[in-house]
Amino acid sequence: MAAIGNVAASRYHELVACSLHQVEVHSAAQWALGDAALEIEPMREWGGHQRVAGDGQRVEESLTCFAEDVGLSVATVRTYRWVAAKWPAERRVAGVSWEVHKILASADDPFEVIARPPLNERTGRRSWDGDAAKRVVGWKTSAPVTVEEKVEAVADLVREEAVACRVAVDLLRRREVAFVAMRDSDARYMVNEMQFEQADEDDELDEEYRDVLAADADGDDGEVEGERFEDPATVVRWWHRQMEFAELMAVCQGFIAGAARLVPKLRGREFTERQHAQVGTALEKLRATADWIETAIATGQTDLDEALAQLRVGA
Repeated sequence: MAAIGNVAASRYHELVACSLHQVEVHSAAQWALGDAALEIEPMREWGGHQRVAGDGQRVEESLTCFAEDVGLSVATVRTYRWVAAKWPAERRVAGVSWEVHKILASADDPFEVIARPPLNERTGRRSWDGDAAKRVVGWKTSAPVTVEEKVEAVADLVREEAVACRVAVDLLRRREVAFVAMRDSDARYMVNEMQFEQADEDDELDEEYRDVLAADADGDDGEVEGERFEDPATVVRWWHRQMEFAELMAVCQGFIAGAARLVPKLRGREFTERQHAQVGTALEKLRATADWIETAIATGQTDLDEALAQLRVGA
């Protein structure tokens, strides 16, 4: 027979049976303490006031006195009293721990909920445990099982920016993860945006800038051969060109990402004749602008042709 932990399966089941008895004994003690505290100080209506006979003490003083006399903290006594009040004796379910009763006390209809225990996939039986009860009331479980619980647990672990960055980079190296992430329009748009921001901050010299520096170094008689000469004006001009190029790419990519996000939402939509005309005019301007950009990149000529100039009059 297979072992469970460091004991044989038969011994494991003996320990479980003994422990179940101990849980029952412990729960009984918790109920007894709660009932005693509730008898000493019955629950008052919220916001109300109940006079006590003679020179009775305030609720907090009474519970503190009781807690000290039985060797518990007043917070523990208050919890026992609250749970006992939420679960009258005739509503408590035998075989279900006091802890589960405490958790389910926060459910909308606890008496109805506790009567329908969930299926335990490991045992194949319907039963309650602490995590099952927490799932019902929407609390965080100690051992995440569902996808939602695992996602929430991971989110808690990566609240620090540095940790989140490391985890995100590692996860995006998985092809299937990257594929799913890029199917999310917001994630795809953000990645594209960050690519262009990174281009603005890139410290590496492009080929053109390296050629300029090499030419400056070769033409300076006062410099040692091979030593790099950086003219401030040249550096500034180069950075301006880099920033302009990055801004141009951001404009193009922004349009692409925006269209990818919005166009799928148009499925099934009907447009008026006027709206069709407006979109047609805008697209005509876009096509002419794209041709203008292509010409500027290929030839360095940035003059507007007559057709585009006319289109831009109403832009």
